[in-house]
Amino acid sequence: MTDLNDKFKKPMLPTDVPFSGEQKVWLSGFFAGLHSHLQITKSDDAVVQVAGKPITILYGTQTGNAETCAYEVADEAKLLGLSPVVMDMDDVDLVELASAERILICISTYGEGEMPDNAAALWEEISSEQAPEFNNTFFSVLALGDTGYDDFCLSGKQWDERLEQLGATRIADRVDCDVDYEDVAVEWTQKALNAIKDKGSDGGMSNSSVSSGNTAPKKEKSKFGRKNPMSAPMTLKRRLTSAESSKEIMHFEFSIAGTGETYNAGDALNIIPRNQPSLVAELLTIFNCSSDHLCQFGGESVSLQALLTDTVEIRTPSKDFIKLISQRSNDKVFADLVSENKNTELNEFLYGKDSVDLLNAYPEAKITLEEFLDCIKPIAPRAYSIASSVNAHTDEVHLTIGSVRYNLADREHNGVCSTYLADMVEEGEGVQCYFAPNKAFSVPDDDSMDIIMVGPGTGIAPFRGFLEERESRKAEGKNWLFFGDRNKENDFIYREQLEAMEASGFLRLDLAFSRDQAEKIYVQTRIKEHGAEFFKWLENGAFFYICGDAIRMAKDVDVAIHEVVMEHGKMNKEEAVNYINALKKSKRYVRDVY
Repeated sequence: MTDLNDKFKKPMLPTDVPFSGEQKVWLSGFFAGLHSHLQITKSDDAVVQVAGKPITILYGTQTGNAETCAYEVADEAKLLGLSPVVMDMDDVDLVELASAERILICISTYGEGEMPDNAAALWEEISSEQAPEFNNTFFSVLALGDTGYDDFCLSGKQWDERLEQLGATRIADRVDCDVDYEDVAVEWTQKALNAIKDKGSDGGMSNSSVSSGNTAPKKEKSKFGRKNPMSAPMTLKRRLTSAESSKEIMHFEFSIAGTGETYNAGDALNIIPRNQPSLVAELLTIFNCSSDHLCQFGGESVSLQALLTDTVEIRTPSKDFIKLISQRSNDKVFADLVSENKNTELNEFLYGKDSVDLLNAYPEAKITLEEFLDCIKPIAPRAYSIASSVNAHTDEVHLTIGSVRYNLADREHNGVCSTYLADMVEEGEGVQCYFAPNKAFSVPDDDSMDIIMVGPGTGIAPFRGFLEERESRKAEGKNWLFFGDRNKENDFIYREQLEAMEASGFLRLDLAFSRDQAEKIYVQTRIKEHGAEFFKWLENGAFFYICGDAIRMAKDVDVAIHEVVMEHGKMNKEEAVNYINALKKSKRYVRDVY
């Protein structure tokens, strides 16, 4: 008798059937998931009906914070007798969602006011004129963001407004969280759940598939976080680029032995940095204070040296600080840019400038230490894609980081975290950090599936982890990596490891070094050159990943992929868009971009 598991190891589709491009993608995704589904035991198939009102908790996330919040909301909901279901926005059917009576949303804002990738398709649907009404729905929104960006929490604001437009009833005001979000999120959770638990009809589970089935699965929660990070000793640091390179890219290794922590390939490591001593010294000079000067911050008395080094963000000017100094400066152009919200021009004006630059440029503003401290924010953790597999490096986690260094206004400028690790931390010294899971950006569960990865420069980091993970699992699926940088001789990081993988037949490697010839060649150039085979891989069910620069590279690659699909899939523009959207919907086109 034929084993169904063998039948569906690879999602092969006949080439002569009259499916549209989008239908082929859906079918490929269906068969890709079927093999994994067949492994589920009968006990897992059983639907557990739990007494209590159902509540749907949606998350839209780019780095995993909103997802973490959603599961924490679910834990609290169960304590109140509710039956929560946590859902990725990419997995939601809008019509069925409209029948849900209780909805809580946790959503982040990505980049300059963009929806996170897993929320984009649903947002497009709910924004259309054909969107269903939500007249029987009670809701509230938790928005995560960063006040350092112009469109702070825009995604959350848009969802909040749109649900109200469609007839839903807001039961608790939206809360907009800055990077220091944990306590605010807890307050919103309690308020929103207490307000929503008595709303809507009584009874058990809804008939809607949005809120039916299993309650939220128990998510393993780490004992470490931003407020209680672990200390991971740095065991190795080395420069990956040559001394002649125009870039400094560093490789770091940390030990997590004894912490009880682990991670998956594709996850991130949050590093809590310390500010450069030179920058702290400049601020002490400007404010004419000694390092042991005591000041009040957060209700505690602390030395100014310790505060500026370990606690607050002193390099990047906060919005409040920019506003204050512009109002007191004699620079009308600067003041007008701020007061008239000319964000594009203001960002160009401020590009590369740190807080010391502004204090030096506008001494007439006479900013006092107390005013400066009132304006600044707590130092934010920096999230880096993990560049290793724990199965290949037991009790270790590796990072690949480009050091930020430049000269402006006759001052040396240094990136906060990149140079903290490169310059300040010695091997053997502990670094404060914690893991950030990223379920969406991970290798396929089915080892027979092919993967295509695009990661120029430091964007290669998670794909080194992917490849090590697939190698350790002896995955049968093929692996194709597009990598590049400026010069092959100076910037080909992890060269020996990648070339060894290529020589063994484990990896197909296509390289694009932009400055090794007169005509610039980028990863998107290579994708188009191999367009026919690239499209064939997609048709056969391959998963596609991008990591790296969001502003240019990721957008250019996306354009190239659409062109490849149009040309080799014989599709028009609209059909190609639908095809790519179907890939995203089925989690076969995912990004980790910054």
